[in-house]
Amino acid sequence: ELFREFLDQIAALGPWGAALFVVTVMTAEMVPLFPTQPLMLASGLLFGPVKGAVCVVLGVTLAAANAFSLARGVGRQLAEKVIAHEVGDSAAAGGGGGLITQQLAAVNKAIESGGFRQQVAAVTLLRLTPVVPFSASNYLLGLTPVQRGPMLLGTVAGMSIWSILYASLGGASRALLDGGADLEALLEDLADKAGQYSSDVAVCGLLLGIAAGGYWLVNQRLQSSKLAEATSSSSSSSSSSSSS
Repeated sequence: ELFREFLDQIAALGPWGAALFVVTVMTAEMVPLFPTQPLMLASGLLFGPVKGAVCVVLGVTLAAANAFSLARGVGRQLAEKVIAHEVGDSAAAGGGGGLITQQLAAVNKAIESGGFRQQVAAVTLLRLTPVVPFSASNYLLGLTPVQRGPMLLGTVAGMSIWSILYASLGGASRALLDGGADLEALLEDLADKAGQYSSDVAVCGLLLGIAAGGYWLVNQRLQSSKLAEATSSSSSSSSSSSSS
């Protein structure tokens, strides 16, 4: 009921409704374990798939920037508690503690040893992987050496995919709303669709994350091979010079 009233208020505000919606998404994504899937679905219902996806991307990016800054500053202890709480609960619920740990370790390694592009790819991979809660990953990134630029670019790249998927799903019901359908009925329809497609979306995100991770690993191995060849050639040249 409260959610329906909120959507009514957003729709009544006209152009300002989009700004309020962005602020709402930003705030919700900074709260540990707050369910934000209904907001993502409602973005397409209220604004259509394109504008809705843009609103969600703006909201989640602002949330990421704020949590990142908080973790880098006075909120470090809070960030550590949020990470332990969210990741622990997700692992207990899904039995994916090992997968989460491996994912976070791989991302942290890429951030510590990689340059700008590697950091962007690592953050994008983290955003695409559905097993790591978004709000926890925001605080987590604030505790790593990643720079703000790669963090923001990776967030936009990864979360754009999720935003488009959910906004498109919600946008499919917008025609019914324009036709005079009851908002409560549409929300029930969205809830049914969310339950039906959430697992498919998660699998899609996981496959994209695996693909991105595979690309990163192949790229790292190629760079290591080139470095080894260069080192070997240099050593050979030095040996030949010494012999002469």
